[in-house]
Amino acid sequence: MNMPRTTQDVSELEMVQVPCPLCGGTHYKTLYKPWNTNVDLRQVLSASGGVRGTQYIVKCNDCDLIYVNPRSRPDIVVNSYAASVDEIYVSAGATRETTFRRCVQTVEKYAKRGKMVDVGAAAGFFVRAAHDLGWDALGVEPSRWLAEYGSSKLGVNIIPATLQAASFPDNSFDVVTMWDVLEHVPDPVEDLRETLRILRPGGMLLVNFPDAGTWLARLAGKNWWFFLSVHLTYFTQSTLKKMLLKAGFVGFKSYPHYQVLNLGHLMKMGALYTPGLSNVLGKTVDGLHLGNVPIPYYASQTTTIAFKPVQQATR
Repeated sequence: MNMPRTTQDVSELEMVQVPCPLCGGTHYKTLYKPWNTNVDLRQVLSASGGVRGTQYIVKCNDCDLIYVNPRSRPDIVVNSYAASVDEIYVSAGATRETTFRRCVQTVEKYAKRGKMVDVGAAAGFFVRAAHDLGWDALGVEPSRWLAEYGSSKLGVNIIPATLQAASFPDNSFDVVTMWDVLEHVPDPVEDLRETLRILRPGGMLLVNFPDAGTWLARLAGKNWWFFLSVHLTYFTQSTLKKMLLKAGFVGFKSYPHYQVLNLGHLMKMGALYTPGLSNVLGKTVDGLHLGNVPIPYYASQTTTIAFKPVQQATR
């Protein structure tokens, strides 16, 4: 199996204490301590897989946000993503496009076709789906390898940068999408405020995220599959709404997110969590030539829609 790779020097993975990313508070309770100490630290900030059991996961006493503390410095996080190579992600491109075509149709329930940017676009499968359905779409993606893949293999415009580094003009887009991105960024409020700036008045933001408030997440406890070293913040619908309000958004709608991936890819991802069982099942899947069978599934993810106010409040 090809693991995502990063050129990040292990010696640079120093950890720092951070205040709550939502309210700035410094009082919290620890929910889970690291239990996986036998780990290659070079995989900790890899693009799509990450490692389980490496984090101190805490919950803010003041606003209930769940986040990682301590964590790697922001510059280390960004540099790691910029250098990452993610062959696992692109290996499931066809079924990702199936999911994303349906997702574009969902966007169109709330916004007319126009100019769209997908933040954290990876290889650009959503961008291509949106473009094929009539949108003027582009993406921004910090991984240089993934951005180049999208440009060369998919023929889409992916800017190799963070959202802030892309420096889009004010009021540039009708829609901004973030598919499983906000939980990765060091300062999600900053990213949301930048999103508000580049949206046109009345423009729409879509945030898809692993929802720590679902019954599946609560049932799994510390073994929740989204407690991964690549994630820095763990939202519930309530805490995400608080953060969106703080950034200036209004008009919230949320619903469960279902996606489709081929069975072979699900086995590869499963190996990140239960290597023994997944490897055995993977061999069975390969032997029966079932790797390309598309499987719809729900993994406790939520999609939230929000809007930039038509008229900004004056101070």
